[in-house]
Formats: sequence, structure tokens, C-alpha cells
Amino acid sequence: MKAALLSLLFLLGTRTIHAGEVPLDTPASSLKFTGHAFLHDFHGEAKVFNGHAEVDLALPEAIRSASLDIAAAKMTTFVDARDRNMENWLHADANPDIQFELTKVKLLQGDAAGASKAQPARFAVTGSFRLNKIARPLFTEVTGWREGQELIVTGTAKINTPDYGLPEIRQFFMTVDPQVDIEFRLVFDLPPELRAK
Repeated sequence: MKAALLSLLFLLGTRTIHAGEVPLDTPASSLKFTGHAFLHDFHGEAKVFNGHAEVDLALPEAIRSASLDIAAAKMTTFVDARDRNMENWLHADANPDIQFELTKVKLLQGDAAGASKAQPARFAVTGSFRLNKIARPLFTEVTGWREGQELIVTGTAKINTPDYGLPEIRQFFMTVDPQVDIEFRLVFDLPPELRAK
């Protein structure tokens, strides 16, 4: 367990001495979601989000903590009327931010320190996901690797919207499934001294 924490690529290290903040490269990152409705799915993405991670400067493959903030009112499904309905449903005026905080990690497969895009390391992660002023644990798997000046983490997650106090959506004969699928690619900029050669 200790080795996994120290060799991690987007996760929590416990025995770090020198830490530095690594910013999220938002233009290179993406947060997408898929909703499931009667007879069809619809896709969307977050347009405004930011985040950072705290890395151990002595072990750049180890991250002490990470956080992500998403602007609820700046998410889109590429249909204006549906976006307005989604903003109202999320109570985006009263709850402008959706947040994720990383809390725990376990290395499942691979070598985090030597991981590459072709051979990424795979981790089980636990975090706290906050939506509509309600925080719930979120469990998922991610892959991660260092590539030049970048630290890259990709993965998927699922949330059940009633867990966050959001009502079921019904319009005429259409019902929207309460489960939303999330897909993410998070790219963090490493300082020059930590970039892969």
C-alpha cells in the first residue's frame, strides 16, 4: 500500500516533504458526460473548469492531493433549450460549483514511475464529489502517465443524480435515467525540473 501511494500518478502520497502545486491545463483537458433518456442518449461537456494537484517534488509521480471545480452554469448539451432546463434542474444559481476532491488511491496495475501513454499505470481512486450542496464518495478507476511536460490522467465515472437531491426528469412520455456517465482527461503542467526527458 505504501509503495502504491509513493508511486502514484494522480493520487495521495503520505510521506512527502517538498510539495509543489501543479496547475490543470484546462485547454488540453476535457470533462464530458452522457445522459440516457427514453429512446436516445445525449452528450455534453463542461466548458469552464479548473483544478490543481499537489506533487511531491522529490517523487514527481506521486501526487499528495488534487481538486477540480466545475462551473455548473457553463455545462452544455449543445441544445440551448435543454441547457436552460439543465441549469434550472441543477439549481446553478444557488449552487454554482460542482467539486471533486481526491482522497484515496490504490495502484492496480503497471509501474507508475515508468508509465507511458502506450503502457499507462492503472489505479483505483476514491474521492468526494459535491453537487447541489451534497457531497458523496465517488469510486472509480483511472489511468495515468507522464508525457514530456505533462502529467495525464484519464478515466470514467458514474453518478446517480437522486443521491444529490436532484429530482427525476419526466417530460410527457420521456424519462431521463438518473445515472450520468462521466468521461475525463485531465492534463497537469509539470514544472521544468519534473518534466520527462
